[in-house]
Formats: sequence, structure tokens, C-alpha cells
Amino acid sequence: MSITNKGAGCDTCGCYMDIGAIIAEEDNILTLPVQGSDEQSAMGFFDDYVQKAKARFAEVDTDTQWDAENNVLTGKLIFSCAAERIIFEMTLAG
Repeated sequence: MSITNKGAGCDTCGCYMDIGAIIAEEDNILTLPVQGSDEQSAMGFFDDYVQKAKARFAEVDTDTQWDAENNVLTGKLIFSCAAERIIFEMTLAG
């Protein structure tokens, strides 16, 4: 059995994968759970990420939801495409 996809095969096990199966176009939302003593402090922490994202990509939307019972803010950064989200995540890791 031979693999015809260049650069997508694994010589060890003969497997291959379609990158599109891993990164879908609709994977443009980064969800960040932020634990805080209150909503205002959690929002301040999340706003730092919002500012970093908007400095890199102009069209970043946000959505937040506060869970008062668990003191957790669920913040979402909504990028225009999955590539922007991935690039942003890689800049945070570096």
C-alpha cells in the first residue's frame, strides 16, 4: 500500500490525515474561562486578552458570560477565521 499525499504520510505506520479534518473553518472562537473573586476582576483579566487580540487582528468580536455561583467568567474571542485564532494562540505560547 502506498500513500500518494506528499508530506501527509507517516512512514512508520503508513497512516495519513487530512489537515482540514483537524482545523475547520468554523474553529474561529477561542474560549477562555477566567476564575475571579468577582466579575469585575475577571473581566479585567479577560480585557488584557481582548486588547492583545485586537492589536493583532482588527475584527475580533467578544462574548462574555459570568457564572456567579462558581465565580467564573467565560470569555470568547471571536476571530474572522480559524487561522487568526491559531496565530493568536501561538503568540501567547511564545
